[in-house]
Amino acid sequence: MRRHLWLVTMVGICSLAAGSVVGQQSSSPEKLRASGEHTSFEWLFLPISVAKDRGLWTRNGLEPEFIPAAASAVQLKQQVEAGVKIGLVNTAEVLLARSQGTPVKIVAGYLGETVAKIFVRADSPMKTAKELDGKKIGILSATHTSYRAVLYMNDKLGIKAEPVALGDLENNTAALKAGTVDAIYSAEGAALTLVDSGVLKILVALPDVYPRPYTAVVVWATDDLIQQRPDIVKRFVKTVLEAVGYLKEHPDQAIDLYIEKTNAPRNLAGRAVTELNKFLMPSGRGSGQDLVSAVEENWQFTKDSGAIPVGTNVNVRDAVDVRFLP
Repeated sequence: MRRHLWLVTMVGICSLAAGSVVGQQSSSPEKLRASGEHTSFEWLFLPISVAKDRGLWTRNGLEPEFIPAAASAVQLKQQVEAGVKIGLVNTAEVLLARSQGTPVKIVAGYLGETVAKIFVRADSPMKTAKELDGKKIGILSATHTSYRAVLYMNDKLGIKAEPVALGDLENNTAALKAGTVDAIYSAEGAALTLVDSGVLKILVALPDVYPRPYTAVVVWATDDLIQQRPDIVKRFVKTVLEAVGYLKEHPDQAIDLYIEKTNAPRNLAGRAVTELNKFLMPSGRGSGQDLVSAVEENWQFTKDSGAIPVGTNVNVRDAVDVRFLP
């Protein structure tokens, strides 16, 4: 009788254990809303797309629904107020949002130095950045990092170029052709095709002007998500960095994804991916060995641009959490 009860008990325990394992294996990925989608900026859409294409999100137990990336600190604040707690964005927007009371932190820096450049017409006589003194430079908007880039160049090079908000690359290129502006800012791979076709030439590669080390684009998370669900933050960061590593190791597949997302010709996709891969950082630490230092230089860039009120301060060490990096 005792032997019978023992067998029944053991069978029950084994069944429960097996059921537990099956339940864990069959559990669905955790759904969440995340910010970061963009139709033009490859440093946003490529990591997101390759992670989905390779099943990295699912492998790490996540099923994110992406909404458009915040284009400013104000938009980032609005997204957080709407319940979004994690995503991808330009570094300065996190710091600016935090300086204004939005409880967000940087948890990884996966794009080191900026891919942005200042372009002029292919037939322009200008050859150096100093020649932009007194010239008009087309940018995306007055709240975008392109505005701060022009002001930073002014400060560092001792010139007085005027940023002119025109919107997307198409509008900027049209204004350049019409002579409304003398140069344009762009960080899009699409601008490189215009160089290949003889429409534009590169006047300034902005990494040559910006401080180093540097991180241009980061993963951000809200303070409460970090405190209450650090596992989600860790898995999100892990997925993004795995995707970035895959892009660097498999450029041909990155090119295919670029074409799929943009309908661009293969030569453009190849140029864009090659340029992007120079600056992607699978370590999550920006262009150096320390994420805090890379973020500090970005904040210095933002302050030196003069685009923020005097006295606006952020304790960068409090605004960066490196615990989620590999």
